[in-house]
Amino acid sequence: MRWYSELKLILSEEPEIWLAYLHGQKINSLALLNERKPRYRGFVLQILKYGARLFRDLRFMQSPELRRPAKFFVFAGTANQMGALDQTIDSLRLRGETVVTICKRSLLQYNYYSGRYTPLAMSPVDAFRSLFLLITRGHILYKTLKKNHPVSVAWHFATFCDAYNYLAYFYRIMFQVKPDFVIVSNDHNVENRCLLAVAHHLKIKTVYLQHASVSPLFPALRVDYAFLDGKSALDTYQLCEPNQPDTDRNVPFPKVILSGQKKRLNKSKNRQRSIIGVALNALDSSDAAINFIKALARRGVPIRLRWHPGQIDRDIKRFRSEFSSIDNVSLSDPKGESISEFLGQIGWLIAGNSSIHLEAALADVMPIYYELTPPERPDYYGYVEHQLAKPAKSVEEVLQVIEETRKNHAPDPEAVRYYSATYLTEWEGREGELVAEYLQKLDMELGVAVGLKHYEITAGIHTLKEATYTSSKPFVKQG
Repeated sequence: MRWYSELKLILSEEPEIWLAYLHGQKINSLALLNERKPRYRGFVLQILKYGARLFRDLRFMQSPELRRPAKFFVFAGTANQMGALDQTIDSLRLRGETVVTICKRSLLQYNYYSGRYTPLAMSPVDAFRSLFLLITRGHILYKTLKKNHPVSVAWHFATFCDAYNYLAYFYRIMFQVKPDFVIVSNDHNVENRCLLAVAHHLKIKTVYLQHASVSPLFPALRVDYAFLDGKSALDTYQLCEPNQPDTDRNVPFPKVILSGQKKRLNKSKNRQRSIIGVALNALDSSDAAINFIKALARRGVPIRLRWHPGQIDRDIKRFRSEFSSIDNVSLSDPKGESISEFLGQIGWLIAGNSSIHLEAALADVMPIYYELTPPERPDYYGYVEHQLAKPAKSVEEVLQVIEETRKNHAPDPEAVRYYSATYLTEWEGREGELVAEYLQKLDMELGVAVGLKHYEITAGIHTLKEATYTSSKPFVKQG
């Protein structure tokens, strides 16, 4: 029962309400979690939902890839995370490193990632351990949630219990793969936090690659090496320092490297500059989206709609039906078309609170901030405040911005660089190579890496201390 003692110790340092961070710590700040009723409500249905997830991923045969040691273990929980990890994985393999890549089984439906990842598969041993944790700890979790988060018992109990699945799985896999580094691209979802907690406990080096703009709601950054996109993320994570449990955790204080946005975003020379892209986020009203796009379409402009990867099927069917007879409206399905392909077809990007604005700017697409559904926090990521995106509050203002920027689609370079440090440098478009070079040199000569400053979060002070690495390839500004 050594496994139980160790997982119990992990949970004493980082309990379920911290592993399921957003549900356990920030539920009152997120309307998506505290206002939108889930399909399966009630304690009994939540327990059944936990069991369904457990047995959905249960497999009696395990992948041979997971039976061999590898230097790097990479996990992706969403398609966006895959996009941020993609180039680094390829670069490490080209350098001769052994890399194991794992993702949720549901992500293999994305055509452009099929074959690149091994799906997460629970073994019978994992299932037994998860159930044992539920039996021995479920009543304590129930009482805690009932006292502090009553709505979570009926709405989200299964999400907290997911921690038992992921702890059991990653604990077993770490002993099989024996990695030197664990790499993730998310620090607040339950699966990623469970992997990081296991890795910290087993003293495996942890690496975080930012995959989207970050928020002050996020947990305190606790990994060995954090590759952030730019100064914006660094500033934001300073605000996150109080967001951590008061337990005595065995976690590292990170070295932070500003390495630029790491998704592959090819700048298309053949883009259709006249096409307007509209991207939805998870909270946008489908009715508002349909009305807005129809209003634009009546002005005769060509539009390409891209819905959120997590959009419910009912909304997608509505979009297909509503726009099937409108010639100047086309659809971009994120399951079949990558973000880079989408951005390569448009000249302007209209979206609300979404990090796709930054991806658009990096692809030389003009971002326009327009709220389809009024958010709790306007300009959540500060894109308008820092002049990365142009604001608009009506269809007329959207068309005015388009007309004013028709001859110049390029966003403000300094605004972009605040969010992505490699913009207009020799490393732009090669951020994954930069990360791979840094990680590989850690084994050779710590402190001699690539042309970037690094920062350290210092225990007790909760501020970031700047240091400088010797540069073998200094940044050169283009143009």
